[in-house]
Amino acid sequence: MGMAASQARYLGLTARKTNTEYEGQQINQQRTALANQSAGLFNQLMSLNVPTPPSTEQFTTVQYTFSDGFNTETMTNPVPLAGDANYNYTVTHSHTESLYKGINQVKTNPQVALTSGEYWINNLKTTPYVAATDGAAVAQIATDNPTSGVAAAYKSTGGHTPAELYSYQSGGKTYYVCQADMAASIASGTTPQTAMNLYYAANIDTPISTTEKAYIQSDSTGRMSSINLESTPNTEFPLNTTSATDQNAYNDAMNKYTYDTNNYQKQVEDINAKTAVIQQEDRTLELHLKQLDTEQSALSTEMDAVKKVIDKNIESTFKTFSS
Repeated sequence: MGMAASQARYLGLTARKTNTEYEGQQINQQRTALANQSAGLFNQLMSLNVPTPPSTEQFTTVQYTFSDGFNTETMTNPVPLAGDANYNYTVTHSHTESLYKGINQVKTNPQVALTSGEYWINNLKTTPYVAATDGAAVAQIATDNPTSGVAAAYKSTGGHTPAELYSYQSGGKTYYVCQADMAASIASGTTPQTAMNLYYAANIDTPISTTEKAYIQSDSTGRMSSINLESTPNTEFPLNTTSATDQNAYNDAMNKYTYDTNNYQKQVEDINAKTAVIQQEDRTLELHLKQLDTEQSALSTEMDAVKKVIDKNIESTFKTFSS
């Protein structure tokens, strides 16, 4: 190889070596950017809140009950009372009683019809009010629903012989309705007809609550053991202790835990998927960097060989002139 050719080759190798070094720098910068992304994903993963399953203990409370000789009372909301020489708490206690009530029920599209002077509701024939059989029920309905049409009709007749009140049987219940409400449904003239108020009377389980002062004693464990009520100050009732779990609240908490767990797993899977992509990109860049490193070594070896040729050519040239 001649002097000029050797120098041209050396310059080409130098340029290529410089280019591979630049490519290597660029790859290192890309790998640094990927490392920063990976660190960000890791920090995001560490910041996730791992869901904690609810415990039934969180929704379980101690419930106190006592019997006053008539009902089993459940005591709630014992509030410490200060400054009273006879009582140390204000308590609310309650029981359930079956009470006779007048109940309102709204019937949509009642399909009221007046045929030959008789009122029909949803193809069921109504009958005029009879004091002997309907009096107690209608009186209770009027008491519990004082602004109703039934109450107005009942009061206008003095509580008897009302041509304005009707009843009919459906589903094992006796329903009561006033003539004015039936006439209004007929007059609506639409399909479906305007909704109409019906009423019936029945025994309904009703909570009865009382709030009053009380003197409560506790045992050595801190559990409340007996109670004297302001309404019965001379009678001490033993308190029975049971644990009550709010199952609905626990179920709601468990449903939220399930949702949060699924959401947490989804976020973890998304982060892992992104991390896997970054790792694959980094491996590809690392492989390219190794190829460049191999090329750099080959270029250095070839440059050394070319340099030796150049040095030899220079030496021969000087020897020629020196002779």
